[in-house]
Amino acid sequence: MKIVSFLGRSTNDASKFVKFIYILYRLIAIGMLISEAAMGRGNEMFIVILTLVLFETPAIIENQFKIMIPDILEFVIISFIFSSTILGELSDFYGYLPFWDTGLHTLNGFLAAGVGFSSIYLLNEGMGSIRLTPIFIALTSFCFSMTIGVMWEFGEFTADQWLNTDMQKDRIIQKVNSVELAKRPNTVKHVNNIDRTTIHTSDDKNIVIKNGYLDIGLIDTMKDLFVNLIGAIFFSIFGYFYSSSRSKRYKFIRNFVVSKDK
Repeated sequence: MKIVSFLGRSTNDASKFVKFIYILYRLIAIGMLISEAAMGRGNEMFIVILTLVLFETPAIIENQFKIMIPDILEFVIISFIFSSTILGELSDFYGYLPFWDTGLHTLNGFLAAGVGFSSIYLLNEGMGSIRLTPIFIALTSFCFSMTIGVMWEFGEFTADQWLNTDMQKDRIIQKVNSVELAKRPNTVKHVNNIDRTTIHTSDDKNIVIKNGYLDIGLIDTMKDLFVNLIGAIFFSIFGYFYSSSRSKRYKFIRNFVVSKDK
């Protein structure tokens, strides 16, 4: 019997579709690697190589842990990798499309919660003497997702510091609250309606920032964690209902839950 996914494809068709996407993404990545190598852009080459390695992650996990990753989940994972590195970083979709970064971090929260749910769900199914409650499984999934979100931000910060990237996107803001600028200790100076700021470098260069003050990544980081929170909550809620009742209404969760390889 063929199982139909939410994309309207049978498992056989879905497998062929995922393989096609794998090949397409790899070819695009290899083409970009050749292009970046020809231009001598080392950092960009590193990102492409990392992408190609990450493409192999689902297959490595399946072979190493003897599990089956649903075709839909594989498709989402490799598309997420491709969208964040090849399209987001190298093709500057983050700059062209303001919602791109927000959407990916929301999806990351959803997927990471799915990975956490799968891990604890399989563990629970394999234990005979102890049964974990659905609320415990949901909370564990949520915490796992938020941990991954924090690690993601650590990775962005590390790349910005070591590779001189700008993954924690800066932005112009018009106000700042600062203890450092306050005249009295333990008070906060509120600076509003910032019109422009000037950066003066040690080599006597002045960089004028119009329309405000340059935030170098804090707001972007907190926004990413908030939308990761939304994705984690969304999956954890449906994961709770799935593990507690297994109602047909929530069987779409199966598309994001790994199973033991038979």
